[in-house]
Amino acid sequence: MCDIDSGFDNSVALSTAPDSKPGAARLRIVAWLLACVLPLLASPARADDGRGATPALPRVQVAEPYVAWHTGPAAAYPVVRVSEQGEWLTLVRRKTDWFRVRDRRGREGWVHVDDVLLTLDGAGEPVTLTEPRFDDFSTRRWEAGLMMGEFDRAPVTAVYAGYWMTANLSLELWGSQALGTASEILMVSGNLVHQPFPDWRVSPFFTLGYGHIAIRPKTTLADTENRDNPMANAGLGVRFYMTDRYFLRAEVKDFKTFTDRQTNEEATEWKLGLSIFF
Repeated sequence: MCDIDSGFDNSVALSTAPDSKPGAARLRIVAWLLACVLPLLASPARADDGRGATPALPRVQVAEPYVAWHTGPAAAYPVVRVSEQGEWLTLVRRKTDWFRVRDRRGREGWVHVDDVLLTLDGAGEPVTLTEPRFDDFSTRRWEAGLMMGEFDRAPVTAVYAGYWMTANLSLELWGSQALGTASEILMVSGNLVHQPFPDWRVSPFFTLGYGHIAIRPKTTLADTENRDNPMANAGLGVRFYMTDRYFLRAEVKDFKTFTDRQTNEEATEWKLGLSIFF
């Protein structure tokens, strides 16, 4: 241990004498600090008391005749080696459906999650993994998103919020704005969405909705009559789940506007956007 004695204090005391050497005093301070710090850096690390210990990586034992290792996290990567039955592997990290594993010699590679699920844990029991569910309805019933596309050839921006009543049915509230060359179109609607395969990573869906459309012509036009009419829509789309919280959504809808004219009006809309679960 380094002790601060009176010599240190005297050496750094300010002096008005002509022959004082402040540069030498600073050098002595630096040397003293190095003498204190370097032994601490060079000494072996103390045993951790457990409060800041890094969690040990999980280990699994191969139960099948063999498990194939790939050089990367995809089936397209070549098989670099195999682990035989009874061999222990350390799970380093996960990337999508692949685990980076390490053997007792320190060699690393990638093993598919299906193969990991066939291994045994330290108690000799089959390994169980908490798989990320893309539609985890027990904890994530709400979603919201922002989408952009075209409504009857006019650029449209839309936002929505949805609530999943069951694993297959949800209610959504939409608000949209389309800016055409002749008018501005505002739409509000409620939609019922049916998703027949909620556990698929790429999952199709169907939707039916009813709402209101308001058409505001540009003031420079001769006909500036505002129009407000009920409307209905039907469509289909697909959701691509990127993580357990974020997904891409694409859809196409056909709209029918019920007017007081002789014929009703129809329009087609397509949108693409990003959504998030809550």
